[in-house]
Amino acid sequence: MLLEIPLDFACGTLYRQIADHLEKMILAGSIPCGARLPGTRELARTLGVSRSTVVEAYLLLEKRGVVRLKGRSGAFADSGFLPHLASSPEGKNVFHFDSERPTQDLVPFRVLAKISRDALLEDGGNVLGGSPPEGLEELRVALLEHSVLRGIPARAGEMAVTSGGKDALSTVLRSLRAVGYGRVFAEKLTYTDMKDIAANEGLPLRPVPLLGEEGLASLEKLTSRDILYLVPSFQNPTGRTLPPETRREILALRERKGFLILEDDSYGELRYGEKSVPALKALDESEGVVYIGSFSQVLFPGMRLGYILLPPGLRNSYVRTASFRQGQTSSLVQLVMMRFIQQGKLAEAIERARTVLSARMESLVSGLVDVFPGVSVHMPEGGVFLWLPTEKTDGAEAARSASRNGVLVTDGSLYSLDKKMQKAVRFSISSVPAEKMREACARLAKCWAAIF
Repeated sequence: MLLEIPLDFACGTLYRQIADHLEKMILAGSIPCGARLPGTRELARTLGVSRSTVVEAYLLLEKRGVVRLKGRSGAFADSGFLPHLASSPEGKNVFHFDSERPTQDLVPFRVLAKISRDALLEDGGNVLGGSPPEGLEELRVALLEHSVLRGIPARAGEMAVTSGGKDALSTVLRSLRAVGYGRVFAEKLTYTDMKDIAANEGLPLRPVPLLGEEGLASLEKLTSRDILYLVPSFQNPTGRTLPPETRREILALRERKGFLILEDDSYGELRYGEKSVPALKALDESEGVVYIGSFSQVLFPGMRLGYILLPPGLRNSYVRTASFRQGQTSSLVQLVMMRFIQQGKLAEAIERARTVLSARMESLVSGLVDVFPGVSVHMPEGGVFLWLPTEKTDGAEAARSASRNGVLVTDGSLYSLDKKMQKAVRFSISSVPAEKMREACARLAKCWAAIF
């Protein structure tokens, strides 16, 4: 089988692009149930990617339940558990709560298109000459001013531009290892790629209990050579936010023990209400927090741009590491983002995203409460994730049951650092409009009747 799959190599998540496209073809019936997919080497050669990228894509498809891996025999389409999707009207309307790809109404592409054209013409092509590894100076100034909105009193010498959140995580861990840090700790439920990123940089990742819910005693074992990775606002996967008092307790403990905090604030600006949720770094007075901000997750997934704020003693190591790892973030992307911020368009886009996402989350929560009246559903304060406990049923079975009715959610076990089975699933609202939530919940009512 010779497959051609459109890939955006600038996006950086090639295995997910491959998995998403193959899943669409399988669910649509273009690749029939039982058909053997191309071998990993063959598909890698056809697409111009590494074999490991295709392997990751096939493993993700197996987790989603649309591919069955049979050892040396290969990978086979396994849409048999979704028999109605290819033939009924319902099959044309699959709800992707498993996807973090934003819908078009969240991406200000028309504004970006105009700014891109105008900026390049006005610049006269000078920006195509490149930029220093820490980013264009004018963009860094604009980002410094933007970080004030998160309550962060940052200085110019702390800022560096990144190619999105994952690039920042990978580069900062490598640079921290170079100056003597030896271990990374994270909450037991956390961002799925963090373990692989840490391992790739030669750092072990060890779980601690959910902070704020199970106490902070586990942090007493951390030393001055340890890193604590946190997503304190609208966490992935649970959607929860650490309260101010817990944040202050963590910072006090950090100052006493000497460990470093790596704050991932990729979703921090997406609060729903008027109530401010300041960044952890905004409360830090001892330069013990490295802060990562990103616009890639919701607004510009294909542009891959973000920023990092580092204490003065760590910035030089980071810039040096960045210079030999990836060189620089696209100078053209930097120019477009710089103009986007300077013209006030970023603030407008974030405000619109908050409004849209708030309406989606409210619709999802109210829909779930209506069909499962005895279930306690916690409404997040912001972000794109909802964590739903599945009572006595493990998340994998609940996800499989939902998928048979065209509602794709993610098994909570995928986010467990200690690989423990989770009786929960995660919803992402990035790809499902508010007006579709009721129908999705009605389908869940049918297949989850025995769960709740």
